[in-house]
Amino acid sequence: MAQSLLRRAGKAVMFNALGNWFGMLGGILSLVFIARLLSPTDFGIYGMTLVTFAIPEIFASGSLNESLIQRRNLQAGHVNSVFMQSLFLATVFWLGTYLLAPLIAQAFNHPELVPMIRVFAVSLYFGALTSVPAALLQRDLRYSEITIVDVLGTICAAVVGVTLAFILQNAWALVFMELSRRVIRLVAFATLAKWTPSFKSSWTETRELSRYNSLNMATKVVYAIETTISRGLIGAVLGSAALGMFNMAVRLQEQVKSAFVTPFSAVALPVASQSQHDLLTLHRAIEGAMRLAGLIAYPTFIGASVIAPVAVPIVFGEQWIPAITTIQILLLMGLRSPTTAFNSGVLNGVGRIDWTFKITLTGMIVTSMAVAATIHISLEAVAVALLMQSLLIWGLGAYAVKSSVGFPMHRQVLAGSTALIGSVIMGAVVWVAMQFQPEAMTAPVRLLMLVLIGVLTYAGALASLSPRFARRALQAAIMLLQGRREEAIALVKGASMDKAN
Repeated sequence: MAQSLLRRAGKAVMFNALGNWFGMLGGILSLVFIARLLSPTDFGIYGMTLVTFAIPEIFASGSLNESLIQRRNLQAGHVNSVFMQSLFLATVFWLGTYLLAPLIAQAFNHPELVPMIRVFAVSLYFGALTSVPAALLQRDLRYSEITIVDVLGTICAAVVGVTLAFILQNAWALVFMELSRRVIRLVAFATLAKWTPSFKSSWTETRELSRYNSLNMATKVVYAIETTISRGLIGAVLGSAALGMFNMAVRLQEQVKSAFVTPFSAVALPVASQSQHDLLTLHRAIEGAMRLAGLIAYPTFIGASVIAPVAVPIVFGEQWIPAITTIQILLLMGLRSPTTAFNSGVLNGVGRIDWTFKITLTGMIVTSMAVAATIHISLEAVAVALLMQSLLIWGLGAYAVKSSVGFPMHRQVLAGSTALIGSVIMGAVVWVAMQFQPEAMTAPVRLLMLVLIGVLTYAGALASLSPRFARRALQAAIMLLQGRREEAIALVKGASMDKAN
């Protein structure tokens, strides 16, 4: 049973990774084109729209469906109950945001937000209808179907976004880009899950999910408030251009995280739910996933942060040069993700949603204090404060996992340590190389040389720090090129476990 679960999880990781890698590539390519066509102010206005819907989306689609993944004995009435609640909440918040749009726009001092908010409000219904079929696919670890949805959504959104950016030259291109992605996801998820909406449910079935849903919803709301506070203050105090730069930095961090960390953390909730009575299997799954995520995520975050001064003007245009330092800091903030990204999934999967709520509430309080203390200094100071906050929350999350499932904190710290050390060495070498590059060298050539130096240095550092692991990683890469994906994943997991032992 344990081996079967781990094999299914491995396949889920593989398919999720393929979808996320495609999504990252498509997202970055479309972002490159759109960032050159639009200004930081346009991104800031779009960011204000997203902030407006941060909390409504949690109620309508971002929290209730997780109970369908976590619950061991799931009945049709549970599914229908979540659908009806999501639809009701979507209607309430659609009406609220539609009526309050003028006041929200006045608060941001951007009257052009009124029609944008009212149009984007329809996305609440898309989310409510998507949440149930998406959860059913996740529950069964059917990530091959989820990958198909992600690829379709990425392609369609990229085409719509780039086309409208050429035509409209304003933030509406970003709004319609996101709406198109959500429509595609709704149609594809409902089709692949073969889900038909139904209103047949009982109060007993609703009540059985109520404790988990209420705590999960409260957690998501607190997290949304945390996000709203930081972005709201940046927009109000530093202006829409600063908010646009901050959103760009956050989006780049999320793209890297989505490609190299989320494929592993996404299966944490269903795996933890199904293995909560087999802690040895759960520990193996957590540690193996952390090591594999760190193997690629650490060098990507550090390398991207180091070469940002060269890469940002080339890729996104010179108008984004003022955002470079903020981008570098938030990329370094992503270093915590290969270990912390699993915490909430594991805690929620074993039913310790109370721990997740406490951690999120603490994060919101610390973020509020940190941003309030630094917002009048600079955008870079806010980014540093958020970096410090992330380290504090990581410690609390690691302790919660130890208390809940017995996975020691030191194993969480050391998981992927070889990859982290190798990445630091790589970053230092690349930084030194940047200082000695000839000024006559063109910027694209400089960037290409730095990437090549980074790849070779990281490979050499891994080979020196852990020769056996490096050999297995090379063998796994060859297997991937040959199409032997499952064998490659098993080989790298074996190397990770050998190193752990």
